[in-house]
Amino acid sequence: MTLSGFFLLCLIAGLIYAVISLIMSGGFSPDVDSDISVDGSDIDAGHVSGEITFSPISPTVIATFITAFGAGGIVATEGLKWGPFPAVALACGSGLAIAGLVYGVLNAVYKRTQGSSEAHVEDVIGIIAQVLTPISNDGVGEIAYVCRGARLTGPARSVDGREIGKNTSVEIVRVTGSTLYVRPVADNPTGDNDQEG
Repeated sequence: MTLSGFFLLCLIAGLIYAVISLIMSGGFSPDVDSDISVDGSDIDAGHVSGEITFSPISPTVIATFITAFGAGGIVATEGLKWGPFPAVALACGSGLAIAGLVYGVLNAVYKRTQGSSEAHVEDVIGIIAQVLTPISNDGVGEIAYVCRGARLTGPARSVDGREIGKNTSVEIVRVTGSTLYVRPVADNPTGDNDQEG
C-alpha cells in the first residue's frame, strides 16, 4: 500500500467512524452530575443530575483526528507532492489542529449548556414534585420534579417524618446535603395549591 493509499484509508475510516459514533450517540453522551449551588446560604447542597462534561478522547474527537490526518496526508502527497516525512508531519499537525478545534468548540457548547441548566437551591425550593418511591416514616424515598426545563429525580424525606405514599404531589421545602425535604401539597399552610396528595 502506498502512503497516499494509507492516508485515503484513514480519511474513509475516520468518516465512517464519525457517522457510526453520531448514530449511536457515542460522541454526544455527556456525563450527568451537577451540584445544587448556594451563595450566602446556610443550606448545605448536594448533587443533582445535570452537569455536562466533554472528553478530549471522545469518539467524535478521535474520528475528527483520523479524518483530518488522512485529509492532510492526501493534500501533502497528492497536492503538494511532498515526501513521506513532511507528509506525515503535515498529516499529524492537521489532525491535531482540527481535532483540538472540534474539542474546544464542543466543550464550550457543553459548558454553556450546563451553565444555563444548572439547578440552584433557590430554584428548587417551592417546586411541586411527585413521589416515585414511597417515603416511609423517618425514611427516604425518591421524588421527580421539573426544574429549568429538565426532569430531575432525587432522594427525599418528609419534613415532619410522616409516611408519604407513591404518586403523592409534594412541595420541596428545603434541601440538606443531597436530600430534598418535602411535604404533601395538601399540607401547604398557605393554601396556594389545592392538588390532592
